[in-house]
Amino acid sequence: MLYYSTMNNIIIKGARENNLKCINIEIPRNKIVCFVGVSGSGKSTIAFDIIAREGQRQYFESLPSFARRYLQKSNRPEVDEIKGVSASIIISQDRVHGSPRSTIGTLTESYTYLRLLYSRVGLPSMDSSYYSFNHPYGACKKCKGLGRAVEVNIDKVIDKSKSLNEGALVPSDWYVGGRQWSIVKASGYFAMDKKLRDYDAEELDRILYAPPEMLQSVSGEFIDRWTFQGIVHRIIHRNNNTHRSLSEHDMKYFDLVDCLECHGGRLNTKSLDVKLNGKNIGEVGNMPLDECLNFVKCIDHKNADVIKPRLIDQLEGLISVGVGYLSLNRSSDTLSGGEAQRVKMARQRGCDLVETVYVLDEPTAGLHPRDVSKVVENLKRLRDNGNSVIVVEHDETIIRNADYLVEVGPGGGKKGGEIVATGTIDDLLTNPNSLTGKYLSGNQKIKAAPNYRKASGELNVVHATRHNLKNLNVTIPTGILMALTGVSGSGKSSLVEEIVNQHDEKIVLIDQSQVGANKRGCIATYVGAFDRIRTYFAYEHRMHPSFFSFNSHGGCEACKGVGYRDMEMNFLGDVKITCESCGGSRYKNKVLRYTYHGKNVAEILTMTASEIGDFFRDPEIQTQMKLLDEVGLDYMEMGQTLDTLSGGESQRLKLASKLQAKGEFYILDEPTSGLHFADVEKLLVLLNKLVDNGNTVLVVEHNLDVIKNADWVIDLGPEGGDRGGHIVAQGTPAQITKIETSHTGKYLQKILIT
Repeated sequence: MLYYSTMNNIIIKGARENNLKCINIEIPRNKIVCFVGVSGSGKSTIAFDIIAREGQRQYFESLPSFARRYLQKSNRPEVDEIKGVSASIIISQDRVHGSPRSTIGTLTESYTYLRLLYSRVGLPSMDSSYYSFNHPYGACKKCKGLGRAVEVNIDKVIDKSKSLNEGALVPSDWYVGGRQWSIVKASGYFAMDKKLRDYDAEELDRILYAPPEMLQSVSGEFIDRWTFQGIVHRIIHRNNNTHRSLSEHDMKYFDLVDCLECHGGRLNTKSLDVKLNGKNIGEVGNMPLDECLNFVKCIDHKNADVIKPRLIDQLEGLISVGVGYLSLNRSSDTLSGGEAQRVKMARQRGCDLVETVYVLDEPTAGLHPRDVSKVVENLKRLRDNGNSVIVVEHDETIIRNADYLVEVGPGGGKKGGEIVATGTIDDLLTNPNSLTGKYLSGNQKIKAAPNYRKASGELNVVHATRHNLKNLNVTIPTGILMALTGVSGSGKSSLVEEIVNQHDEKIVLIDQSQVGANKRGCIATYVGAFDRIRTYFAYEHRMHPSFFSFNSHGGCEACKGVGYRDMEMNFLGDVKITCESCGGSRYKNKVLRYTYHGKNVAEILTMTASEIGDFFRDPEIQTQMKLLDEVGLDYMEMGQTLDTLSGGESQRLKLASKLQAKGEFYILDEPTSGLHFADVEKLLVLLNKLVDNGNTVLVVEHNLDVIKNADWVIDLGPEGGDRGGHIVAQGTPAQITKIETSHTGKYLQKILIT
């Protein structure tokens, strides 16, 4: 009998998951296998939805039922047969959401070893619990172990150059003429036409911090009562009422500062009084990881001999994946997707698992080209330990270091789902069907900009000190395409936050957050095409447009217009069962009897942007579909729900609605995330069109093909964390290559055609 553990390949037959066209494929085990292809081709479906899901399912189902009830549930993917897969571990870019009490130190157990070190070596000797900020014995009494406090930023709450009648109260609840503004006026405490800069200290204190006070006015027999309170008091009070910290909306009026009692150390005075080599555990926990490693190595005590090797190994693992600029006390919910993934990768470094399938989603996301080699080393270490490593990646360095490549395509969506090429890097380079091979061989390349645009204006950022920024004063040119670059942790995101904070009304931030989490919203609805489509059906059949909406009168009553039902399967994963009544169409049967040019409304929603543009000869619909085509989403079905889009797809969908605008300042955070070389080429056309239309575009990027096409580059660094936050270089890409201290310049020099 042949056991899976002795098989050399993972064998998949008849895979039909998502857009896969009943494919058959064999993938070698105990190798680094890289999946490549354009957006929406089906790479992630094979790697995550088939291999990873099946590996987890088979392992979980081997466990006793009482254990399975506490584990994530999953079901068999849509394949005829799958063999050779073993227990799988997914190292994804999902952010580590949760309490700010969860830190890099607690995630990796590094802080546990640091606590042991202080409890065994420090004097007076105390139990390890006294060094835990999550334990009552150790936590700072003032901040409850969080290490941070919120402090109101007065300049963000009021505009002293204006009067109350002119809109001096910044938060949106206090807009002129609104209820909260009217309450301020009705209180009679304030001169409404007087500039706030002319208010005395008592008046400012009252407008900001006054406690709730019940006021009333009498008009004849009518008595009107209301509660007046200061703006800051009301903001804090309404958040406290929901038993949570300040909401993301309200946090923009506050600054995070170190706790005045523990100074960011998170622990109480008794615990922080214990020092090793002159440092308490809070100070060590806030050090950059590479400094923390040096500190631990210098501790010389017999009680530390057993603990030090484990702690050093943990710290070296984190540094080896490129997050040495972070600290053990860094809250895990503040990490970017790429940082979170690399911390998870470091966590696996100390594992001695063998014959495991590791599946990673773009492990180079958010990494400067300088640091990609560290990812390669870690992938090889996982492989050399006797594991299979499957990577979905677009980075050329990772692709060239893979043992085996699988290219999925040839296009995205309906045009994808096929195996285009397999083999080594040399096999793809010589395969005429491989689009990836064409770019890697240089037969097809992304050219650098032939000339640079001149700025039409400027925007100034002054005294930027957020996080690790070193009191920066930056002049940002407008009317051009700019790239904000630098190694991980150099301060790029912090500078973006400062730009947005100082010029909020001028900036349009287009990030990769979901367009919508509602399973009822679809692409056709978002771009506005569905309204036109339903109007055509309604006019054709003398019906009301709502009859053709699955969210209204036309929706299937059994599934409420969703198209499926979630079925609880106890110890197995919940199953999405296609609605028996509507067959997944989301509509009542009587709605589907009505057609327009031979198609019912459900069939229209299965069309892609290009198909709908050809089907409807409506200029407005064709314009909307053309915009989707220009942002590279032409492969997506118009009925696809917004909650199923990737971060990159969500970002490009937001961009589609901006292509007609003029005079805007757009900031895009890593728009090349998840993009193939061919997709990057399309993206550059899109970004240049935005600029040529009279807009400013600033991209936070590591992709050298995008950077070399920028008109202006702002390079931060020179390193990450405390050693970052400086402007290393500013100028055109050609000028950046001449700056010796610029890591970006060194890599640009290798690819820039002069």
